[in-house]
Amino acid sequence: MPLASRLLRPLQRRCAQCRRVQEVRLPALYHVVVPNKGGGTRRDGAYDCRFCGTPNEIPASALPQGLLVELPSRSALIAAAAAPSPADPAPPAAVAAPDPPSLAPSGPTPSGPAPSRAAKRTPPPAWIVGGMARTTLETAFARTAARRGDICTAFLRDEQGAPRLIDPRGSVTDGDILDWLDRHDCELLVLGGTGTDGSRWKLVFHPFAGAATLAVEPPRA
Repeated sequence: MPLASRLLRPLQRRCAQCRRVQEVRLPALYHVVVPNKGGGTRRDGAYDCRFCGTPNEIPASALPQGLLVELPSRSALIAAAAAPSPADPAPPAAVAAPDPPSLAPSGPTPSGPAPSRAAKRTPPPAWIVGGMARTTLETAFARTAARRGDICTAFLRDEQGAPRLIDPRGSVTDGDILDWLDRHDCELLVLGGTGTDGSRWKLVFHPFAGAATLAVEPPRA
């Protein structure tokens, strides 16, 4: 039976933060990984309140049987929602692979000395979202996973709200970096390294927005 037909009526849920009751429909649902009281973890459903934006969990027992395993993660849901439809204009071109092209540094010109390093830096493109952001992130993460000297830093918060910096490369299984970001409520992920031509690149990924941007610096003279 198709997924949509198993959820015939919207769920009536009250937000834990603003206490407002709302109808939660299938497209708004995603899965979360939560700890069990006796140890280990389990999957529950969740949705973001349309009034205050607060994530709210839905116990698996409150969902139709078989629905939970088919729900996307939160970041995947955001990325899918942000992806342009065929009717939308094409987004601006963006670099899809983190290994930047060769950018030869500009030499001195008759009118003056060589430009500064800041002037030669390639400005980052606009934030990209949807499938392009996911592809860029996964490509960059695969590169940093293979090159331990590259940067891979996740910005998290502990139970008291204090900031933490973690390198996720040792704990991501099957290369599923998006699932890892969801489970740890990552606020920001920064990846970076050096290209084959000596140029330097840095990718910033915002998990809550499902957006990424890539900046490239030319090789030093």
